[in-house]
Amino acid sequence: MTRKLLSVIAVALLVLYFAGSAFAEEIKGKITKVESGGKSITVKAKDKEVTVRISGSRTTLEGVSDRSGLKEGQSVTMDYEGDSAKKISVKKSK
Repeated sequence: MTRKLLSVIAVALLVLYFAGSAFAEEIKGKITKVESGGKSITVKAKDKEVTVRISGSRTTLEGVSDRSGLKEGQSVTMDYEGDSAKKISVKKSK
């Protein structure tokens, strides 16, 4: 009985853990605005524009070393949830 209950709890926790990433959205576009040294950016795609906050500890950055490396005009792919960026990948310019 206890083993079955622990198994059910473990499965429920795994479902909740992976459900959080299922709510994240993705946008591919260009950075049109950078505020507060990279603490907030606006990304514009063909059909929408999104402004997000960037956390120094909770946002994963690829292609730049830190938030200050984010510049207007850079092409990015960004995963975000609400007004918080989860992951930002900066495309290297040629």
